[in-house]
Amino acid sequence: MSSGSGMGRRSLGRQLRRLREMAGKKPEDVRSVGSRQKIWRMEAGKGPFKYADIRALCFMYGADEAMTERLTDLAARADAENIWEDFTDVLIPGFGLYLDLEQSAAAIKTYDAELIHGLLQTPLYHEHLTIGEGMAENARRRDAELRITRMETAFGGADPPLVTAVIGESALHRIIGSADIMREQLRYLRRLSDEKTNVEVRILPWSGGAHPGLRGGAFTLLEFTEPDTDVVYLESQADARYLEKESKLRTYRDVWETLRQKSVRLEEYTT
Repeated sequence: MSSGSGMGRRSLGRQLRRLREMAGKKPEDVRSVGSRQKIWRMEAGKGPFKYADIRALCFMYGADEAMTERLTDLAARADAENIWEDFTDVLIPGFGLYLDLEQSAAAIKTYDAELIHGLLQTPLYHEHLTIGEGMAENARRRDAELRITRMETAFGGADPPLVTAVIGESALHRIIGSADIMREQLRYLRRLSDEKTNVEVRILPWSGGAHPGLRGGAFTLLEFTEPDTDVVYLESQADARYLEKESKLRTYRDVWETLRQKSVRLEEYTT
């Protein structure tokens, strides 16, 4: 993204926040437009910026027509820079927002018993995963392009997120593609753990017995530096869900901590 578009996004976000504060409203007062997380992202200059959302917010904040037109024009130009818009053909509903959140999170804490997290997959593991899911060849090519863009945006910046992945032992033994591909995937995980100070890979062994992740399945906890903006991401076959109520966040934080304690660092894991 160019520095010019970044400046425009930040300017738009600051103006929206100023209008909200002048109107004496909190993010939860405008939930008809979006969640607290969405309002925060807009005010932080991270989007998404949609024409209808900007007009609705301007109306709720009491902005005049001239200000409304100015901000909607700025929003149209800013949202045109959304890199994930080019991949809507291969994104499940709601996943584009996750990718946007992922690239701006301070910490990503993820658990999956059956799969390696997307940020930690080798190209061949990822490719054969999509083959196993029945994805058409053209869609697989597009998905591979999406993967490259995702890795660049998540890890290519000056301040990449802290990633801690708890992976079930099952994921290491499930053959995706071939045994050679799985051996390379494991070597890649070890290399990440050794070379990247912001990545920690942990393995939850079968010997750990029962644990709270058995009931709820895979999840990702995204943490941000701004207060009250953390979110839990859940994915199904058809769509994505986001949890942001403090009671639910507290539950998942507790589950995560239990899983972390029951797991071992990859360096300590032996088959």
